[in-house]
Amino acid sequence: MHIEAYKTNVRTKKDASLLVALLQFVISDCIINFDRRGRENILKIETNRDVKEMVYGVFTKQGFQCQII
Repeated sequence: MHIEAYKTNVRTKKDASLLVALLQFVISDCIINFDRRGRENILKIETNRDVKEMVYGVFTKQGFQCQII
């Protein structure tokens, strides 16, 4: 497994929880964590495959932005 990390513009715990739930529905074979400490809200996904396009799709559909780092 490898870890993909994304810088996001998510600001609230409620929004982070919603996005994690949606991502887990779309990408069920991974481990998803949101690190909301500090000014940068980092999404980390542990997975065996490339899920970047699915992550971008969920974020865009919900009106948020993310960028892989």
